[in-house]
Amino acid sequence: PANTTINEISSSFDIMIDDNVAGSFTVIQAKKTSILVENKTSYSVLGGSSSANGTFVASVWDILESNYVTSSNTTNHKISSLSTAGTFKVAFKQKLTFNEETSNATITLKGRDGVNRATATVSQTPVKLTLNPASAVFDNGQPNQTATVTVGTTNDGTISSGLTVSPKNGGWFIASVSGNKVTIKTTAENDTGRTKNSTIVVTYKGTTISISVEQACDFYPFSTVNIGGIEWMRYNLGKSESEGTTFATKLPSECADDPIKTKSHGRFYQWDKTKSWPTTGTVTEWSTDESSNKTWIKDNDPCPDGYRVPTPADFEALVNNTTVTYKGGWSASDYGYIVLTKKTNSKTTLEFTAVGYRGAMLGKLSSENIGRYWMSELSEDASKARFMGFNATSLNVTTSADSKLYGRNVRCVKE
Repeated sequence: PANTTINEISSSFDIMIDDNVAGSFTVIQAKKTSILVENKTSYSVLGGSSSANGTFVASVWDILESNYVTSSNTTNHKISSLSTAGTFKVAFKQKLTFNEETSNATITLKGRDGVNRATATVSQTPVKLTLNPASAVFDNGQPNQTATVTVGTTNDGTISSGLTVSPKNGGWFIASVSGNKVTIKTTAENDTGRTKNSTIVVTYKGTTISISVEQACDFYPFSTVNIGGIEWMRYNLGKSESEGTTFATKLPSECADDPIKTKSHGRFYQWDKTKSWPTTGTVTEWSTDESSNKTWIKDNDPCPDGYRVPTPADFEALVNNTTVTYKGGWSASDYGYIVLTKKTNSKTTLEFTAVGYRGAMLGKLSSENIGRYWMSELSEDASKARFMGFNATSLNVTTSADSKLYGRNVRCVKE
């Protein structure tokens, strides 16, 4: 009959000759084979887990010499630590995403003849996570803005604790967890000229779901103002060789918290060159190699594609179609600026900061109480480059000219 016990059944026999024991032998019946995972024939995991313990019962001679416990899903549920003593481990995924399908496997104990002796099943299901709202969107570029996302689940009851997030510090935001709520707070102003995007990964019981985070920018550097038939950029050019095309990030009138109005400066340029220089501090390796060109050529134009350094005619049309107002303190501690208001529309304005300039021979900063903006053409005698110049009381776009080696601001116009 079949052995229904977990022990090997044995009987001993003697061979008798003339009432004497001539020899003996033993008949042994194999154990009833069985296999369990965590003491169950069907074991399920919700969320991430590293491994589960397995046990089996079988006589040594009744199973294969190797690989006698197998898995039908070796990708997610491999067998390891297999021992003839009757133990093994089944692997599970430690990290899952909320939208994965359930992973299943049949764990089989194989006999020496290749016939399956016993089976157990395992399964792993991710926690079905939900987000409300689905993302964190900040519609302005200011710091200290907050958004809260509630994390729920459709197959694991109510989440009261156990959420983790990464990253906690995203460079321009911080993320924190309380119960089932994730709070995101902006820590920096977005003055990049583009929308910032990032992702926060929320983990609960080894299952992950992602929150997209978006912060708008309060200014668009390529916005233009049409005055005198010319599309003028609103911000000074601030390109550097390592950063590509960038711009000043504020208008002078928006710098109430900074009398120096640093974010409105942009950078300085020498005439007919693409290299830029900072508007504060000292510089080294200042160039004294003057351009021999008669106009600011396209290859040396630092403005982005589709834009250029203005001509004298552009500046004259600008001044002829606007009225000028002088603002600020016009000093080293409170930079001045001018506001040019369109005569036919008082809501259309352009602002130019008085940043000063860098000297022609050494690049030394000078005269923070005046403004200097390059034009793309030379003066009538072709020895000096023209620029728009202004101070606290006057504005000149017709006769101002000087050495091409000076460092001055650039305001681009659309081609």
